[in-house]
Amino acid sequence: MIPSHLLRRTGRLAGPVRLFCLLPLVLSTSLPGLESAGSRRRVRDSILGIRVGSSLADARTRLAALAVRQESEPEESEERERGEGRTLAWTLKGTEYRSIALKANDADRVLWITGFVRPGKEIRFSRLGDLSAARANDSIAIWNVATPEGGYRLIARGGARKARVISLLSLSSPAPR
Repeated sequence: MIPSHLLRRTGRLAGPVRLFCLLPLVLSTSLPGLESAGSRRRVRDSILGIRVGSSLADARTRLAALAVRQESEPEESEERERGEGRTLAWTLKGTEYRSIALKANDADRVLWITGFVRPGKEIRFSRLGDLSAARANDSIAIWNVATPEGGYRLIARGGARKARVISLLSLSSPAPR
C-alpha cells in the first residue's frame, strides 16, 4: 500500500510522475519463486581455473606455469594398484594460494581440488558464494551446487568468515566397475 503523503496531488502531472518514480523500485523487487538462474549469485566453481571434472592435462598445464616446485605424486604405484587414481600437489608462486592439491580418477579427470591460501591473503566466504545458500558459521562455509554433470561441493575453512583452505569436491557418483 502506498502511503497517503505520496498520493497527494500538487500539480497536473504529480500522479503520473510519482508513479514513474516508484516504477524502478517495483521492478527491482523480485517476487518469491520467480528468480532467474542468472540473477542468483554464483558459487565459485574453480580454483585457479581448475574445476571438478577438468582434465588432468589441463590442470598440469595451468599449474606448471605457477609452480615453484614441480608436482609431487606420493606413492603413485600404490594408488595405481588400488585403482584410485592420482593425488598430486604443487607449491605455487605469485597467486593467492601457496599450494594446491588435487585428485584425478583413472580417466584423468579431477575429482577434488584443494587450495591452501597464503597467510594474510585469506578470502572472505562471501567472495566465494552467496552465504544465504550455504551452511555457514565463523569457521566454515559449505555450498552444495547441482550441475548437469552431477554437482560439486565447495567447502571454505578458516576463521572470522575468511577462508584459509578451499576445497571443491565432486558430488557425482563414480562409474560402476
